[in-house]
Amino acid sequence: MFVTNRGVITSSDYQSAQFNSDQLVYEVIRIIDSVPLFLNDHFRRLQKSMEIQNINFRMEYQEFGQKITELVQLNRKTEGNIKFVYSTTEDEPRWIFSFIPHNYPTPEDYLRGVATNLLFAERENPNAKMVQNSVRESADQLIADQKLYEVILVDRNGLITEGSRSNVFLVKGDVFFTAPASMVLLGITRQKVFKCLNELGFQVIEEAVGANEISRFDAVFLTGTSPKVLPVRSIGNQIFNPQLLPVIKLIDCYNDLIAKYIMNEKTSGEND
Repeated sequence: MFVTNRGVITSSDYQSAQFNSDQLVYEVIRIIDSVPLFLNDHFRRLQKSMEIQNINFRMEYQEFGQKITELVQLNRKTEGNIKFVYSTTEDEPRWIFSFIPHNYPTPEDYLRGVATNLLFAERENPNAKMVQNSVRESADQLIADQKLYEVILVDRNGLITEGSRSNVFLVKGDVFFTAPASMVLLGITRQKVFKCLNELGFQVIEEAVGANEISRFDAVFLTGTSPKVLPVRSIGNQIFNPQLLPVIKLIDCYNDLIAKYIMNEKTSGEND
């Protein structure tokens, strides 16, 4: 079932019929134990995406959360990814909440790391979470052809920006590097990783790394709604250490952050 601005429907035909623009704004929220993870952060990013696209976003935070709760209850799902899509047609808002297929890493993926490769492509307005079909199609094709978990985008200057569905960090010793905020989508997991790294006392340098420099790094990892904090085994033929101790400490910190968030949400819900 789907929750839309026209009520609850049972067919995805509504989405294909009503959302036909390349300028769609969307957000993906992970549901764990019936709790939408970091919901307030996702809503603020959604508002920012709307501002960048000059879209008059007509929904309050309370309604946003209520619709997600309604979708979870209607579909009787306690785990998964929910996608929210929003656009306007002749000033009439169109929106839909739906569960979407997800690709969560396996325990082995976290242990051994995943395979990736480089894709020379750039997003327009990287700070806005928009549907950009050309980049998405190129990424999906390369992932399928080479049996990858993710592709890492490289801009016209040869600099690594982000993954097609994730943010990217590179590690040298116990120093973490990632592209600056102006060059990437500001992932919610990325924000939480910064918090964890600060708590752990690790240095973070917001600096884009050249694609021709990756061999000097010890480890690479992805962050995102589905992968959480996921070690990378390889970028093309370049191999990295998926079990570097600073990265393992980060993974533990992030998982603990999730557990505390879910516990707090459930506790506050019981007290309402």
